[in-house]
Amino acid sequence: MAAPGKKIFCPACRQESALKVEKIYRGLTPVGEAKICAFCGHRFGAEEPEEVAERPPGWTEDEELRKTCRRCRHYVVNPFVQKCTLTSREVEATDTCPRFSLRPPPPPENKEEPPPSPLLGPPPSPPRIF
Repeated sequence: MAAPGKKIFCPACRQESALKVEKIYRGLTPVGEAKICAFCGHRFGAEEPEEVAERPPGWTEDEELRKTCRRCRHYVVNPFVQKCTLTSREVEATDTCPRFSLRPPPPPENKEEPPPSPLLGPPPSPPRIF
């Protein structure tokens, strides 16, 4: 049994979360406890949530579960809609597709590179007033 304040992996939001325990009352009499994910509010029924040990549970490393649109190279987000450029359809970040293609990692930022030189040469000196 997972104790309150323990770290768990929620099957609904698939995140590491804290377990929240609320008492259930009938009138003024406590009749039980409800175990709830602190992030998404998922209520656990008879099944017990998996506690987080040093490593996440095995189901979190399943490659089929990780093939979501938000990790795909064809997924595009703008302020109004999320689209798949492959199918030109509106999608959600958690959708899956058999034509999944992993997005390449972003290139490393090189902060030591000097800024480019101006195209028109150096700026003119300000005019002298006196």
